[in-house]
Amino acid sequence: MKKLKRLLPFLVLLCGCSLSYTSEITEPAELPEEVKNVVPVLPPPVYVCQISNINDYQIFANAGWDGNWYIGYNVCWIEQLSLSNIPDIKYRKAFIGAKIGRAKTRTAPGKPSWEKEPIPGEIYIGISSTPAWKSSQRYFLASAEDMPLEADFENALEGTGESRWFWREVPLEQVNFNGPNYIALWSPTDYFISRDTAPILCGGWGARNAEKNTWLNDEISGVAPMFPESSLKTPISVFEPAIAMKLIPAGTERQIPVNITAINESNKNPQDKIIFSTISAPEIERSWLEVSEVNEETGQSDWKKTSKYLYNPPYIFTMKANGLPTGKVLIRIACEDIWSNKGYSQPIEFEVKR
Repeated sequence: MKKLKRLLPFLVLLCGCSLSYTSEITEPAELPEEVKNVVPVLPPPVYVCQISNINDYQIFANAGWDGNWYIGYNVCWIEQLSLSNIPDIKYRKAFIGAKIGRAKTRTAPGKPSWEKEPIPGEIYIGISSTPAWKSSQRYFLASAEDMPLEADFENALEGTGESRWFWREVPLEQVNFNGPNYIALWSPTDYFISRDTAPILCGGWGARNAEKNTWLNDEISGVAPMFPESSLKTPISVFEPAIAMKLIPAGTERQIPVNITAINESNKNPQDKIIFSTISAPEIERSWLEVSEVNEETGQSDWKKTSKYLYNPPYIFTMKANGLPTGKVLIRIACEDIWSNKGYSQPIEFEVKR
């Protein structure tokens, strides 16, 4: 397809800055002839958890009673998972994850009491064939700023909503395909010590008379247990925590066409920009907006996420004016599908002058 020969020449003011961009916006990338009318059928990811349907984790982390199921500095959730019933196929990637919601907020510094921000903090996750986790088996999972927030009954608050799954890739060699996998979930943030400050782990109704497969250790201090003989403290019954594994079958790689189709001013704040995009592929798990400062010497870009995740179309983003650095910057739309394939739009260049 031909490029739209439209340069974007206009100059806009951005928080006291002048910002101009001259990159071309292209029409959506054309698919090869052999796949134009064919949607490839890829084998789905294999989800391993203690409830038959991974979508049945619906309690605690959305609304209502939270069960005191917080993820904290002083508590570690431990889930035992077996891969004995998974399809006997080749896998190319492995992920461990948890469904989390209700991150807590505080008054933003220097702002009115009704303007809130997430209480900063991190959640970590680990995998081991025994209930003990070395430093090489512990991984960052999610930041509180990316989690759905707990509703505020006195103030209007953006960012609330249903709990979400967060996944972290781990080396395949750390996965025990022939025995137990112990997944640990905790926080290294010392402020996350109660349900009043920490995010909430989602749960689901467990099977009756099920074998013990979940434990809670409340004797940690920001690190997963390191001694297997003492790590499995209190068994959990009735409910199952939303902790799972996701295995990606081999042969599921694919290209994801992503295009920025328009850039408009926000009618709420003309200094902000509304970025319209299309993602021409099914099974997109999430998408986000990225920004990068242009390195004049190397020409390389260091891309950073600068928006909340979008989990559904339409893929329209608000680029906040006060979030851009001075000088030349690039923006692009990024996305990831359920097989962990990523796609990126063509970058658009801006120049921010103060």
